[in-house]
Amino acid sequence: MKSNHNIIRELLKRHPDGLKSSDIAEITGIDVRSVNKSLEGVFGVYIDRWEKSTFRNTLAAVWVVVDVPVNCPKPDNTGRRSRERIRNPADAIFLNRKKEIND
Repeated sequence: MKSNHNIIRELLKRHPDGLKSSDIAEITGIDVRSVNKSLEGVFGVYIDRWEKSTFRNTLAAVWVVVDVPVNCPKPDNTGRRSRERIRNPADAIFLNRKKEIND
């Protein structure tokens, strides 16, 4: 399966006012369901505002992209374990013991 993340990011960079997912789908030719699913995981893309939609009188999200500055602080730990969330105290004990065993 081909990722649409780069296509969507580059398109949103060219539209600083943002685009709805239906607009992204129309411009790129990608199915709107795929666009919606991809928007959830694209780095640096967020909902800027909500506008009235033509579909069933609902609201539609307007998505924009933000570039990360070069001088932006970055975390020291970038390994897989640094992204894990400890859900209960027992997990913390287990992770510490596992680390001691590996060292």
